[in-house]
Amino acid sequence: MHNALPIGIRLLGALKRWLLLLACLTAPHLAHADCTATPAMPYLQTMNNMAVAVNLPVGSAIPGTVRYYTFTGTCTVTPPYVVAGAPIISCYYGSGTEVMPGVYSTGVAGIGIRLRNAAGQPMTNAWGVDCDTRAANLGTVNADMTYSVSVSVEFVKTGAISAGDLNPTQTRFGFGVYKGSTAGALGGGYVNYIGFSGSATPREIACNVNYPAVVTLPNVSASTLASQGSAGNTPFSIQLTCSGTAIVGLTLDGTGGTPVQSAPNGILGIANAGTSGRASGAGVQILNASGSAPVPLQVRNAMGNIAANVPSTYRFGARYVSLGGTPSPGTVSSAMIFTLDYQ
Repeated sequence: MHNALPIGIRLLGALKRWLLLLACLTAPHLAHADCTATPAMPYLQTMNNMAVAVNLPVGSAIPGTVRYYTFTGTCTVTPPYVVAGAPIISCYYGSGTEVMPGVYSTGVAGIGIRLRNAAGQPMTNAWGVDCDTRAANLGTVNADMTYSVSVSVEFVKTGAISAGDLNPTQTRFGFGVYKGSTAGALGGGYVNYIGFSGSATPREIACNVNYPAVVTLPNVSASTLASQGSAGNTPFSIQLTCSGTAIVGLTLDGTGGTPVQSAPNGILGIANAGTSGRASGAGVQILNASGSAPVPLQVRNAMGNIAANVPSTYRFGARYVSLGGTPSPGTVSSAMIFTLDYQ
Protein backbone atom coordinates (compact mmCIF):
# COMPACT_ATOMS: atom_id res chain seq x y z
CA MET A 1 0.00 0.00 0.00
CA HIS A 2 1.36 3.40 -0.95
CA ASN A 3 0.65 6.40 1.22
CA ALA A 4 0.89 9.75 -0.54
CA LEU A 5 2.64 12.83 0.78
CA PRO A 6 1.27 15.73 -1.29
CA ILE A 7 2.71 19.15 -0.61
CA GLY A 8 2.00 22.78 -1.33
CA ILE A 9 4.78 25.25 -0.68
CA ARG A 10 3.63 28.84 -0.48
CA LEU A 11 6.29 31.33 -1.43
CA LEU A 12 5.90 34.86 -0.15
CA GLY A 13 7.90 37.43 -2.06
CA ALA A 14 9.00 40.84 -0.88
CA LEU A 15 9.28 43.71 -3.37
CA LYS A 16 11.97 46.11 -2.30
CA ARG A 17 12.38 49.62 -3.74
CA TRP A 18 14.31 52.77 -2.87
CA LEU A 19 17.37 51.34 -1.25
CA LEU A 20 19.95 52.61 1.19
CA LEU A 21 23.41 51.06 1.18
CA LEU A 22 25.13 50.06 4.43
CA ALA A 23 28.84 49.28 4.66
CA CYS A 24 30.30 48.25 8.01
CA LEU A 25 33.86 47.86 9.24
CA THR A 26 34.77 46.21 12.55
CA ALA A 27 37.60 44.33 14.26
CA PRO A 28 37.30 41.47 16.78
CA HIS A 29 39.09 41.30 20.14
CA LEU A 30 39.84 38.52 22.64
CA ALA A 31 39.17 38.36 26.37
CA HIS A 32 39.32 35.94 29.33
CA ALA A 33 36.62 35.75 32.01
CA ASP A 34 34.79 33.55 34.48
CA CYS A 35 32.29 32.86 31.67
CA THR A 36 34.07 31.94 28.47
CA ALA A 37 32.50 32.62 25.08
CA THR A 38 32.91 31.14 21.62
CA PRO A 39 33.12 33.10 19.41
CA ALA A 40 35.11 35.55 21.50
CA MET A 41 33.69 38.82 22.79
CA PRO A 42 33.32 41.60 21.87
CA TYR A 43 31.80 40.22 18.68
CA LEU A 44 31.97 43.09 16.20
CA GLN A 45 30.40 42.37 12.84
CA THR A 46 30.88 43.54 9.27
CA MET A 47 27.58 44.13 7.46
CA ASN A 48 29.20 44.53 4.00
CA ASN A 49 27.06 46.68 1.71
CA MET A 50 23.65 45.75 3.08
CA ALA A 51 20.70 47.20 1.17
CA VAL A 52 18.01 49.05 3.14
CA ALA A 53 14.51 49.41 1.66
CA VAL A 54 13.58 53.00 2.41
CA ASN A 55 9.91 52.51 1.47
CA LEU A 56 9.31 49.76 4.03
CA PRO A 57 6.60 50.41 6.64
CA VAL A 58 7.95 51.82 9.88
CA GLY A 59 8.77 48.95 12.25
CA SER A 60 9.73 46.51 9.49
CA ALA A 61 13.02 44.64 9.48
CA ILE A 62 15.26 45.90 6.69
CA PRO A 63 15.80 43.15 4.06
CA GLY A 64 19.22 41.57 4.09
CA THR A 65 20.16 42.77 7.58
CA VAL A 66 18.96 39.83 9.69
CA ARG A 67 21.86 37.86 11.17
CA TYR A 68 21.78 34.74 13.39
CA TYR A 69 24.39 34.05 16.07
CA THR A 70 25.06 31.28 18.59
CA PHE A 71 27.39 31.66 21.56
CA THR A 72 28.63 28.81 23.74
CA GLY A 73 30.89 28.62 26.77
CA THR A 74 31.38 27.65 30.39
CA CYS A 75 30.88 29.69 33.55
CA THR A 76 32.55 29.35 36.95
CA VAL A 77 30.18 28.87 39.88
CA THR A 78 29.92 32.24 41.67
CA PRO A 79 27.03 32.24 44.18
CA PRO A 80 24.43 33.49 44.56
CA TYR A 81 23.69 34.34 40.92
CA VAL A 82 26.17 32.56 38.64
CA VAL A 83 24.91 29.05 39.35
CA ALA A 84 23.30 26.19 37.44
CA GLY A 85 19.82 27.10 36.24
CA ALA A 86 20.45 30.84 36.30
CA PRO A 87 18.82 32.77 33.43
CA ILE A 88 20.98 34.31 30.71
CA ILE A 89 19.77 37.66 29.42
CA SER A 90 20.68 40.39 26.95
CA CYS A 91 20.71 44.14 27.63
CA TYR A 92 21.11 47.11 25.34
CA TYR A 93 24.60 48.46 26.11
CA GLY A 94 24.41 51.29 23.60
CA SER A 95 24.36 54.98 24.43
CA GLY A 96 21.16 55.54 22.44
CA THR A 97 17.50 55.16 23.32
CA GLU A 98 14.62 52.71 22.79
CA VAL A 99 12.86 54.42 19.87
CA MET A 100 10.05 51.84 19.70
CA PRO A 101 9.45 48.67 21.75
CA GLY A 102 12.53 46.47 21.40
CA VAL A 103 14.19 48.76 18.81
CA TYR A 104 17.11 51.01 19.72
CA SER A 105 18.80 53.92 17.97
CA THR A 106 21.89 53.45 15.80
CA GLY A 107 23.07 56.97 15.06
CA VAL A 108 21.45 56.94 11.60
CA ALA A 109 18.10 58.72 11.31
CA GLY A 110 15.33 56.23 10.49
CA ILE A 111 17.36 53.09 11.26
CA GLY A 112 17.15 51.17 14.54
CA ILE A 113 18.57 47.86 15.76
CA ARG A 114 16.69 44.96 17.35
CA LEU A 115 17.89 41.75 19.02
CA ARG A 116 15.62 38.73 19.43
CA ASN A 117 16.04 35.48 21.33
CA ALA A 118 15.69 32.09 19.65
CA ALA A 119 11.91 32.23 20.15
CA GLY A 120 11.74 35.55 18.28
CA GLN A 121 11.10 37.71 21.37
CA PRO A 122 12.71 41.17 21.22
CA MET A 123 14.58 42.73 24.13
CA THR A 124 12.18 45.44 25.40
CA ASN A 125 13.02 47.84 28.25
CA ALA A 126 16.57 46.51 27.95
CA TRP A 127 18.60 49.69 28.40
CA GLY A 128 21.65 49.48 30.67
CA VAL A 129 23.83 46.79 32.23
CA ASP A 130 21.32 46.24 35.06
CA CYS A 131 18.31 45.54 32.81
CA ASP A 132 15.88 42.71 33.49
CA THR A 133 14.85 40.89 30.31
CA ARG A 134 14.17 37.53 31.95
CA ALA A 135 10.74 37.48 30.27
CA ALA A 136 12.65 37.09 26.98
CA ASN A 137 15.69 35.28 28.37
CA LEU A 138 18.17 33.54 26.10
CA GLY A 139 18.25 30.31 28.10
CA THR A 140 19.79 29.11 31.37
CA VAL A 141 23.14 27.88 32.63
CA ASN A 142 23.28 24.09 32.37
CA ALA A 143 23.92 21.75 35.31
CA ASP A 144 27.60 21.42 34.28
CA MET A 145 27.84 25.25 34.04
CA THR A 146 28.00 25.24 30.24
CA TYR A 147 25.62 27.32 28.15
CA SER A 148 24.49 27.79 24.56
CA VAL A 149 22.41 30.79 23.49
CA SER A 150 21.12 31.77 20.05
CA VAL A 151 19.97 35.23 18.97
CA SER A 152 19.15 37.18 15.84
CA VAL A 153 20.00 40.82 15.17
CA GLU A 154 18.29 42.99 12.58
CA PHE A 155 18.14 46.60 11.51
CA VAL A 156 14.67 48.17 11.51
CA LYS A 157 13.07 51.14 9.79
CA THR A 158 12.03 53.61 12.48
CA GLY A 159 11.11 56.62 10.33
CA ALA A 160 12.34 58.65 7.37
CA ILE A 161 15.79 57.35 6.47
CA SER A 162 18.70 59.66 5.70
CA ALA A 163 22.38 59.06 5.01
CA GLY A 164 24.76 58.89 7.95
CA ASP A 165 27.17 56.80 9.97
CA LEU A 166 26.16 54.03 12.35
CA ASN A 167 27.38 54.99 15.80
CA PRO A 168 29.28 51.99 17.23
CA THR A 169 28.59 53.19 20.77
CA GLN A 170 24.85 52.82 20.09
CA THR A 171 24.69 49.46 18.25
CA ARG A 172 25.63 47.21 21.18
CA PHE A 173 23.84 44.39 23.00
CA GLY A 174 25.47 42.71 25.98
CA PHE A 175 25.08 39.14 27.27
CA GLY A 176 25.35 37.72 30.76
CA VAL A 177 23.86 35.81 33.65
CA TYR A 178 21.10 37.83 35.33
CA LYS A 179 22.59 39.84 38.23
CA GLY A 180 25.88 38.00 37.67
CA SER A 181 27.96 41.17 37.33
CA THR A 182 31.36 40.66 35.68
CA ALA A 183 31.52 37.03 36.90
CA GLY A 184 28.48 36.27 34.77
CA ALA A 185 29.50 38.31 31.73
CA LEU A 186 29.70 36.01 28.72
CA GLY A 187 33.22 36.38 27.37
CA GLY A 188 34.44 38.85 29.98
CA GLY A 189 33.39 41.89 31.92
CA TYR A 190 33.10 45.08 29.87
CA VAL A 191 33.65 43.24 26.57
CA ASN A 192 30.61 40.92 26.67
CA TYR A 193 28.73 42.46 23.74
CA ILE A 194 27.99 42.28 20.05
CA GLY A 195 28.22 45.50 18.05
CA PHE A 196 28.06 47.03 14.59
CA SER A 197 29.44 50.06 12.78
CA GLY A 198 29.32 51.41 9.23
CA SER A 199 27.79 54.06 7.00
CA ALA A 200 24.67 54.55 4.88
CA THR A 201 24.37 56.16 1.45
CA PRO A 202 21.04 56.51 -0.41
CA ARG A 203 20.58 54.65 -3.66
CA GLU A 204 17.47 54.45 -5.82
CA ILE A 205 16.41 51.26 -7.59
CA ALA A 206 13.07 49.68 -8.50
CA CYS A 207 12.69 45.91 -8.90
CA ASN A 208 9.90 43.51 -9.87
CA VAL A 209 9.79 39.86 -8.87
CA ASN A 210 7.77 36.96 -10.29
CA TYR A 211 7.41 33.63 -8.53
CA PRO A 212 4.96 30.72 -8.20
CA ALA A 213 2.45 31.07 -5.40
CA VAL A 214 2.50 27.29 -4.86
CA VAL A 215 4.98 24.55 -5.76
CA THR A 216 3.26 21.16 -5.86
CA LEU A 217 5.39 18.06 -5.35
CA PRO A 218 4.30 14.61 -6.64
CA ASN A 219 2.76 11.93 -4.46
CA VAL A 220 5.43 9.72 -2.87
CA SER A 221 4.92 6.65 -0.70
CA ALA A 222 6.18 6.74 2.88
CA SER A 223 8.08 3.47 2.36
CA THR A 224 9.86 4.85 -0.72
CA LEU A 225 10.90 7.95 1.15
CA ALA A 226 12.16 5.84 4.06
CA SER A 227 14.28 3.64 1.79
CA GLN A 228 15.63 6.38 -0.49
CA GLY A 229 15.98 9.19 2.04
CA SER A 230 14.66 11.76 -0.43
CA ALA A 231 12.27 11.87 -3.37
CA GLY A 232 10.07 14.01 -5.56
CA ASN A 233 12.45 16.82 -6.55
CA THR A 234 10.37 19.51 -8.27
CA PRO A 235 11.90 22.57 -9.97
CA PHE A 236 10.69 26.13 -9.46
CA SER A 237 12.14 29.56 -10.21
CA ILE A 238 12.12 33.19 -9.10
CA GLN A 239 12.54 35.88 -11.76
CA LEU A 240 13.86 39.35 -10.95
CA THR A 241 14.05 42.51 -13.06
CA CYS A 242 15.52 45.78 -11.72
CA SER A 243 15.79 49.28 -13.14
CA GLY A 244 19.52 49.42 -12.41
CA THR A 245 22.51 47.17 -11.95
CA ALA A 246 22.73 45.44 -8.59
CA ILE A 247 24.38 42.67 -6.59
CA VAL A 248 21.55 40.43 -5.38
CA GLY A 249 21.20 38.44 -2.18
CA LEU A 250 18.46 35.98 -1.27
CA THR A 251 17.40 34.84 2.21
CA LEU A 252 14.98 31.92 2.72
CA ASP A 253 13.12 31.08 5.92
CA GLY A 254 10.08 29.20 7.16
CA THR A 255 6.86 31.10 7.74
CA GLY A 256 3.17 30.50 8.43
CA GLY A 257 3.77 27.96 11.19
CA THR A 258 6.45 26.06 9.26
CA PRO A 259 9.45 25.18 11.45
CA VAL A 260 13.03 25.05 10.19
CA GLN A 261 14.39 21.54 10.73
CA SER A 262 17.93 22.23 9.52
CA ALA A 263 18.96 25.68 8.31
CA PRO A 264 22.39 24.61 6.93
CA ASN A 265 20.80 21.76 4.98
CA GLY A 266 17.88 23.82 3.70
CA ILE A 267 15.22 21.63 5.34
CA LEU A 268 11.79 22.98 6.26
CA GLY A 269 9.51 21.08 8.59
CA ILE A 270 5.82 20.34 8.17
CA ALA A 271 3.28 22.77 9.53
CA ASN A 272 1.24 21.01 12.24
CA ALA A 273 3.13 17.76 11.70
CA GLY A 274 1.45 14.70 13.19
CA THR A 275 -1.93 16.34 13.69
CA SER A 276 -5.07 14.96 12.07
CA GLY A 277 -4.34 14.11 8.43
CA ARG A 278 -0.81 15.59 8.49
CA ALA A 279 2.34 13.59 7.87
CA SER A 280 5.29 13.51 10.26
CA GLY A 281 8.89 12.34 10.14
CA ALA A 282 9.52 14.14 6.84
CA GLY A 283 10.56 17.58 5.68
CA VAL A 284 10.97 19.63 2.53
CA GLN A 285 14.48 20.42 1.32
CA ILE A 286 15.31 23.38 -0.95
CA LEU A 287 17.99 22.58 -3.54
CA ASN A 288 20.06 24.46 -6.08
CA ALA A 289 19.17 24.36 -9.78
CA SER A 290 21.04 21.11 -10.46
CA GLY A 291 19.67 19.39 -7.36
CA SER A 292 23.22 18.69 -6.22
CA ALA A 293 23.34 20.81 -3.06
CA PRO A 294 20.94 22.31 -0.51
CA VAL A 295 20.25 26.03 -0.33
CA PRO A 296 20.81 27.06 3.30
CA LEU A 297 18.06 28.87 5.18
CA GLN A 298 18.25 31.93 7.43
CA VAL A 299 21.44 33.19 5.80
CA ARG A 300 22.08 35.48 2.85
CA ASN A 301 22.78 33.53 -0.35
CA ALA A 302 24.76 35.51 -2.92
CA MET A 303 22.95 35.40 -6.28
CA GLY A 304 25.44 37.44 -8.30
CA ASN A 305 25.11 40.57 -10.44
CA ILE A 306 22.12 41.64 -12.53
CA ALA A 307 22.01 44.10 -15.41
CA ALA A 308 19.54 46.96 -15.69
CA ASN A 309 16.15 46.00 -17.18
CA VAL A 310 17.29 42.45 -17.99
CA PRO A 311 15.31 39.62 -16.33
CA SER A 312 17.37 37.25 -14.18
CA THR A 313 16.01 33.82 -13.32
CA TYR A 314 17.05 31.94 -10.19
CA ARG A 315 16.25 28.23 -10.35
CA PHE A 316 15.71 25.91 -7.41
CA GLY A 317 14.21 22.57 -6.50
CA ALA A 318 12.10 21.26 -3.62
CA ARG A 319 11.97 17.62 -2.53
CA TYR A 320 10.77 15.46 0.33
CA VAL A 321 13.41 14.24 2.80
CA SER A 322 13.10 11.69 5.56
CA LEU A 323 14.00 12.90 9.04
CA GLY A 324 14.83 9.35 10.11
CA GLY A 325 12.91 6.10 10.10
CA THR A 326 9.68 5.65 8.19
CA PRO A 327 7.57 8.81 7.92
CA SER A 328 3.97 8.70 9.06
CA PRO A 329 1.75 9.18 5.97
CA GLY A 330 -0.47 12.18 5.46
CA THR A 331 -0.50 15.56 3.77
CA VAL A 332 2.54 17.81 3.82
CA SER A 333 2.20 21.58 3.87
CA SER A 334 5.18 23.89 4.26
CA ALA A 335 5.48 27.63 3.69
CA MET A 336 8.62 29.55 2.86
CA ILE A 337 9.28 33.26 2.67
CA PHE A 338 12.08 34.67 0.54
CA THR A 339 13.63 38.11 0.86
CA LEU A 340 15.69 39.76 -1.88
CA ASP A 341 18.19 42.48 -1.10
CA TYR A 342 20.21 44.61 -3.49
CA GLN A 343 23.61 46.23 -3.27
